[in-house]
Amino acid sequence: MPLDSGSDGLTEYLYLLRRVPLLTASEELHLAAIVQQWLKDPQPTKALRCSAERARNRMVSANLRLVVMIARRYSSRLDGLHLEMLDLLQAGNLGLIEAVERFDPKRGYKFSTYAFWWIRKAIGNCLRESGSPIRIPVPMITLVSRAHRLQARSDRSLTTRELAAALDVEEERLEASLRAVRHSRMTSLHQPIAGATDDLCLIDAIADERVPVLEEDYRWLREQVEALDHRERRLLSLRYAEPDGRSLSSTAEMMGLTKGVVQNLERQTFRKLRRCLAPVLDPCTA
Repeated sequence: MPLDSGSDGLTEYLYLLRRVPLLTASEELHLAAIVQQWLKDPQPTKALRCSAERARNRMVSANLRLVVMIARRYSSRLDGLHLEMLDLLQAGNLGLIEAVERFDPKRGYKFSTYAFWWIRKAIGNCLRESGSPIRIPVPMITLVSRAHRLQARSDRSLTTRELAAALDVEEERLEASLRAVRHSRMTSLHQPIAGATDDLCLIDAIADERVPVLEEDYRWLREQVEALDHRERRLLSLRYAEPDGRSLSSTAEMMGLTKGVVQNLERQTFRKLRRCLAPVLDPCTA
């Protein structure tokens, strides 16, 4: 689903997403199994490939709302960058495609939980690399990503011709995509950071990405807790913030309430927090 630039393009895109039907849990597992069968088959038939591509596209389209929800959390970071919300959505969609092709339905967890991290990683990479003056079309990036995954599954080095044949694309198109992405990555990583001293480049400034990700998670969760009312926050503090945690009876005594009231208040508080977390972990609730 292509994204046009401008607010009208974004509005139309969001309108179209609302019309895409979501998947049931059983449909999700069935489609994921087809995709994995295709990717693990060294010589898939044309029928299997077509079926798997339809399954992959269905999983992607059904989860595009999850990309929108995650991308909106990063909208405040666009100030001062040569990026728009649609750029973040494009990046997040690529992360979603990556998640669809890597998801193993036998692991037992929900796809939306798994995809959340791939989408956020892709958007984070987009923000970090926004200093690159070169913009690579999304189809070229997708093609290169598929080629890399195909090579990773092979027990030998594949030629460009073999990769192109397996991907059912022209060899010249694959070579051009590989060159463009390779050059873009080198340029973006060695691009001097505006305003930095000592010729500091992006490659020098990229730290362990797990640290800011964890900090962002903690900050976001804290915001959800602070949005609770005073009694709910105090309940959580007494029950879970102390090293040993207080019992319901002790908490009720501290708050001047009965044990039953505290128990109901705790359930109510957790329901509120679940409503905040559900859109992050399950696109069906977005």
